[in-house]
Order: sequence, then C-alpha cells, then structure tokens
Amino acid sequence: MAAGTYRLGLDIGGTFTDVVLLHEPTGAIRTHKVLTTPRDPAEGALRSVREICAADGIDLRQVGMLIHATTLVTNAIIERKGARTGLLTTEGFRDTLEVGKEQRYDIYDLFLRYPDPLVPRRWRLDVPERITRDGEVRRAVDLRAARRLVADLVRQGVEAIAVSFLHAYKNPDHERQVKALIEREFPHLAVCISSEVSPEIREYERTSTTVANAYVLPLVDGYLRHIETALADEGFTGRFLLMLSSGTLAAPEVARASPVRLLESGPAAGALMTGHIGMEIGRSEVVSFDMGGTTAKISLVRENRPKITPAVEVARVHRFKPGSGLPVKTPVVDMIEIGAGGGSIARVGSMGLLRVGPESAGADPGPACYGLGGTDATVTDACVVLGYFDPGAFLGGTMPLDAAAAREAVARAGRPLGLDAIQTAWGIVAIVCEHMAQAARLYLIERGQDPRRFALMGFGGAGPATAGRVARALGMREVIIPPASGVASAVGLLVAAPGVDLGHSLAGELQELNWRAVEELFTSMESRGREMVAGTGERTDGIRVERRAEMRYAGQFHDIEIPIPRPLPSQAAHELRARFDTEYERLYGVTLDGYPVQALNWRVLVTGRAPRVDVRVEARTNGGASARRRPVYLPEQGTFVEVPVYQRYAMGAGTRIAGPAIIEEAEATTVVWPGDELTVDARQNLIVTVAGSGVEA
Repeated sequence: MAAGTYRLGLDIGGTFTDVVLLHEPTGAIRTHKVLTTPRDPAEGALRSVREICAADGIDLRQVGMLIHATTLVTNAIIERKGARTGLLTTEGFRDTLEVGKEQRYDIYDLFLRYPDPLVPRRWRLDVPERITRDGEVRRAVDLRAARRLVADLVRQGVEAIAVSFLHAYKNPDHERQVKALIEREFPHLAVCISSEVSPEIREYERTSTTVANAYVLPLVDGYLRHIETALADEGFTGRFLLMLSSGTLAAPEVARASPVRLLESGPAAGALMTGHIGMEIGRSEVVSFDMGGTTAKISLVRENRPKITPAVEVARVHRFKPGSGLPVKTPVVDMIEIGAGGGSIARVGSMGLLRVGPESAGADPGPACYGLGGTDATVTDACVVLGYFDPGAFLGGTMPLDAAAAREAVARAGRPLGLDAIQTAWGIVAIVCEHMAQAARLYLIERGQDPRRFALMGFGGAGPATAGRVARALGMREVIIPPASGVASAVGLLVAAPGVDLGHSLAGELQELNWRAVEELFTSMESRGREMVAGTGERTDGIRVERRAEMRYAGQFHDIEIPIPRPLPSQAAHELRARFDTEYERLYGVTLDGYPVQALNWRVLVTGRAPRVDVRVEARTNGGASARRRPVYLPEQGTFVEVPVYQRYAMGAGTRIAGPAIIEEAEATTVVWPGDELTVDARQNLIVTVAGSGVEA
C-alpha cells in the first residue's frame, strides 16, 4: 500500500486480537491476528498494531484514527476481577441487589441459583435520605453520615463507590451532593451515581447497572490510560475512539464515565459489518453469525441495521435462561451469545454424553494444537483432525499447528465412549453446529421470524468453517462469507458512525403527561448527545437524531419500543397511542381497546456520518485454479475424500465452485459442503447456495 491516510480497527477477543489497517483513498485493507494476552490485553493489542504497521511499511504517525473494541468489561464482571466496590443506598434499601425483582426465572428449578452480587453485604450501606416518586424531598440527605460510611469503606480497602438512591432519576440532587462529597474528601476513590449512569425507573436494574459501572471503572480507566500512553510513545497523534455496545463510536472520556457501555463492543461491530455488507450486495435482511475462539454471537439485521435493545444481562448462571444474570441497563445490539467457539472444550459429561462448551481453552493455554500447554480437545482440534484446517497454513502459515497433539487430545476425549479420534472429532463439530443452530432458531422464533427467510452471514475465525452446516440445519438457502471474514468485527469498527444512545425516565399515562416536560427532556438528551458526537472529532453537520419511547398498557410488566416524531406533534397523546396500538397489534395480533397506555422511558439515538468504506483485500497469490488437494472428512461419505483447496483472493469475480471444497484465507477457512455451490461476487464476497433445506447438521 502506498502511504496516505490510514484508519485502524482493533478488536480484542477472548482468544485472538484482530487488527485491520485501511488505506482510505483506495479502500485496500491489511489484516492481522495475534493471540490475546489475558493477563494484560493491552500487550497483545499494542503488539498487533506494531506488527501490522511494520508489515505495511508505514509509521503509526500515518494512522489518522484508531478504533477499538474490547471484551475487558464483560470478562471483568464474569471473572469477578473488578475493583473492590461499595454501595450507598437509601436507608432501608441496602439489600436491593439481593432482593432483585423477587421473581423466579425458572419456577420448576428446585435448586435455583442467582449470580452473587458484585458488592458483598458488608460493603452495602444505607444513608439517611428520602425522595418521593414525584421528586419531592421528604428527608434531606445526611452528608455527615455519608462521610462516616465512606470513610469506613475506605478503611476496608474499597476502591470504588456506587450511589443509588430511591427515585434519583426523578430528582438527582441527593446523589449529586454525595458524589461531590466523595470527590472532595476521598479523591482517590472512583465514584458514580445512578442518575448519571442509568437515570431510569426500576430500582433493582438501576442499582445493578450503577454497581457494575463502578466495579469496572478503575480497571477501564487504567487500561485506557495505558493504551493511550503507549500509542503516544509509538508516535500516534490521531484520534482514538471506542466502539460502544450500541454500535456507535465514542471518545475515551465517554467510556471512562460509563464503562458498562463497552459490554458488547466487539460483537456490536460484527453486526454493523453485516449490515454494511448486506447493503452493498442488496440483502437487507441477514442473520449475523460470528463464531470466534470463545463464543458465537447471532444477531438479526433488518433493513441493514441491527436492533438496539435498552438492556443486557451478564454473568448468567444459566446461559439460556433470562433472569439468571446481572441486569445492566445500557443500549446494546440485540443478539444471543453462546459458549461455542473454536476453543470450546469437549468432554464427556455426567450423563455419559459428549459435551462441547461453554468452557473455552481461550488464548492461554489454548487448544491442544496451539502447542502452548493446552491438553483439552476443542473444536479447533477437531477441525485439524478432520482436515478442515491445514496445520501449516493457520494464520497464513505464521502459526503452525500441532496436528499430533490435536489428534491425541481428541482421541482422549472420545475414549470413555469407545470412539476413535475421527468419530470423536466429527461428533464435536456436529454437536457445536447443532448447538448454534438451536440457539439461532430460538432467537429468531422468539422475534417472530422464520429462519428460512434469511441468508446467514458467517464470519469470525471459526464461522466460515461451520456456517454451511448451521444454515442447512436452519433451512436457510444462502450463506455469505464477507472479505476478511476472520477479522470481520475489526472491519465493522471501520464502518461505524460516531454516536450515542441515551435514555431517561419520565413515567405517566399518555393522557396525563406534561408534554412540554417531555420535549424539554428530549432536547436536553439531544444536546448532550451532540456534545458527545462532537467529542469524537467528527463533523457535526450531518448529525441524525432518532427518538423512541418505551410504552405499555397500564398494568402490564413488559414494555415495547415505539419510534417518536421529532418534534412532538400537537396531539401527542393521540398520535403516540395510535403508534403504540399499531406496533402492539403487529407483535401480538391484538390491541386492548379501553386500556390506558403508559410511557416509562424516553430515548434518543444521536449519530454522526458513517464513513464510506469500500473494503478491498489485495490478492496475495496469482491465478484462480486450486493449487493443491487434501483429504477432508465428509460425514455423508463417512470417510476422507481428496477435495480441492483454493486460495480465496486468487479467485476472481464470477468464479463458481461446486462442493466439496476448501477456501483458505489467512485468518479463516471456508468449508463448502457436498451439494453446495459457491460463487464469488464483484465485491469479493463468497455466496454459497446451500443444497436442500431443513437437514439436520
């Protein structure tokens, strides 16, 4: 690539750290992967940046923008590696985190478990104060008591403080007074208040979100300072931005104040990439399938945009049981995530059956074939044994795999069942594909969608190898493998727009709401959103604002999201009621005439211009014919068959290949199964037509 303007996307995953370097004038990209360094994620990230710049012959000074996504926040909460955190609540409400919603997420589970709160009870203290639900002060906050309680927490080694008072979303004055006290008298403490982190109704969710934010705040602040300092030392003078869980970009200051907004930053980038590629090739509705080293993420992308949901659960006791995790009220791309990745470990379970995941070998020690000390059989090991992955071509040949270690680990996993290495390896692949298909089917049906209507876009290090089997199990007829598929989430960082999704509660029945107050609330949130977009350094003349409201029929527990016109119409109550009834009928087939409608939360999405990126991967080999053949296990034949192996970027547009075949690129391998047919389109996408439908993996 010639020197010019460069943009860099950096995505830290559970197993690999992916980096993509884009030359903006031409759209040409260079990709790179390194093993994540779990003990210090910044180490692997910085090494990947240095190596990709060196490989391209450029200096980091030539990079105008570096966009980063990380699993740091999610991992810290799941692994309980955040700061020692204290919680101050309204007097009498210190057990909010334990009480929760007083609901059983599974009424038939006699041994029901919930995740332990991030703050132990001894560090949850209550402060004399009280504000009513209308925002009136019934009892002034006792700052002397608050100071005494914080001093006691400091003596016990607490590093961060979360403050969540009753009805603070309506009147934040007491929380602000306590925050000012802590910042003045205990400046070494990290502190956050619910009225800034999550100014929304529902005490348990608001408190849980604020606690999670405080829990990871020191960790994220230290991490970002480390990254920024190291980049500056390398000569980087461009803009450093972070991907939020809502699929928009923000300045580091936003992440420092609200690190919970980074919970799903990497997966969000993958869903964005799916929408971008879909728009380029005329597919407006696609299922995004991102299978990496640790997890698989599935998201529905409609009209080239993933849906944004206002909340997420982390650290679930049961991955598929909503309510079994810690609720966090922060905007995230709607998706399902399961423990199925290349590093997912295969074992014989207590029922005497082969299980795959959710435990992962991660990057340390990694699958057995990595030769880094891992001994457990994983999906990657199985793919090596079956011939899907070439041990000598992994990561473009820069990371040779130990085929003998893979075979030994897989054989050991199947020995208790009387299976040989080949039978066990195919069992591992078949099980993980079926698990992913089941998760995708459940996810789509719960949203009223028929899987057969959609194409599946497969990416991530392991996604292209399994996407065809997953699509076939779902009855899908088309699979799309985008360019740079093994690092597609990092590519998604490069097509994201700056922006932020903000929400605030102002609850009431539509006929009784003060609509002037609602409009003032929207105006205030929009102003804040514009400031945050401006903080990214992007132009603000093309800012787009979308308004939404969370509404329900009076007495219902769940609410649905409705788009709101801007500005509010003169007959706002009538217009919003009509919009709500229409959406409710679309979702559930009925409307409840005569029932009043309540609005709870009001939301705005403020976004800047999305960059125009036409991604092109430079061909690294010549010619389109297959260079070689190798034996690959085909389950339909029950044996190994010599199949052609193609270099992906040596195939020109219009190339057609009938399966079975293997398509290799540096960061991923695509398996074209028997009966399927692959076509290379004008934008380097692999379009696979899947034979048959509804056939189980």
